Amino acid sequence: MEEKLDLKWDDDHVVPPIIHPDLGFLFQQTPRLLFQEVNAKQGEYVLDVGCGRAIDAAELSKNGAIAIGLEPSRVMLDRAKEHLAQADTTVALLQGMGETLPFRSCFFDKVMCKGALDHFMSPSKTMEEISRVLKPEGEMIIAIANFESLGFRIGKKVTRLKTFFGGKAEEQITPWVLPVDHTYKFDYQSLYNLVKANFQIKSIKGISLLWGVPWWGSILSRLPKPICYGILGALDKAARLFPSLADIIVVKGVPFSECK
Repeated sequence: MEEKLDLKWDDDHVVPPIIHPDLGFLFQQTPRLLFQEVNAKQGEYVLDVGCGRAIDAAELSKNGAIAIGLEPSRVMLDRAKEHLAQADTTVALLQGMGETLPFRSCFFDKVMCKGALDHFMSPSKTMEEISRVLKPEGEMIIAIANFESLGFRIGKKVTRLKTFFGGKAEEQITPWVLPVDHTYKFDYQSLYNLVKANFQIKSIKGISLLWGVPWWGSILSRLPKPICYGILGALDKAARLFPSLADIIVVKGVPFSECK
C-alpha cells in the first residue's frame, strides 16, 4: 500500500482555469452543507481525514471545535501550514493514512472526509478505522463525487452522439472519466453499501445537479446572475431529495460497534 501512496500529491490540477457558475456554486455549497451536517460544537474533537490544505479544518477550529487534520501528502501538509498561518487559527496536523488512523479508539466526536475517500487505497478499511476512533454517539460525515450523477449520464450520452457525428475526442471534456489519481469510482449505491457495513446511516443528501452536462456552464454564464443562481438553487434543492442523481453525495452515520 505504501508503495502506491503518493506522498507528493498536490491539488494544482483540481481547479480548472475557467470556473463557470455551476462549478463555482458546487464549490460553495459542498463545504456549506458539510459544515451543517458536521454541526461541530464548542470543544468537540473533530478529525478531517484527507484534510488537504486544512481549509475546512480551519473553519471548524474558528467555530470552537478542536480540529485535527490528517493528510498523507507532504506537499499538502506544507500548504496546510501556510493556510493556517494566514487564517490565524490552530489545527493539529498529522501525516498519515485513513486506513491506519493513528488515534486511540473512541476518541472523536465527529470524523469528516470531503472529496478524498476515492483517493484511498482501501475505502473499506478507512471506514472501519473511522468507526473505531469515533465515540459510540459520534458521527461520520462523508462527501464524495457521484460518478453516476444525472449530469455525468447526460454528458456521456451527448459525447457519444458528438463522436458519432464526427466530433474530435480531444475537444471533448469528460469529467466522468476517473482521474488517474483516483482509486475508486463512487456512485450512490456503492457509497451506501460501503457505509452501511460499519455505520447506521442517519441521512444521505445530494448537492447540485447537472454539472458535467456539455455547454451547461457556458449557458449559465450568459444568463443574468439572479436567473442563473435561481436555477442553480432550485436544482440544488432537488439534489437534496434525489442524492442518487446529485453531483456530490453527503452521507452521515453513527458507528455500530461499541468502544472497547
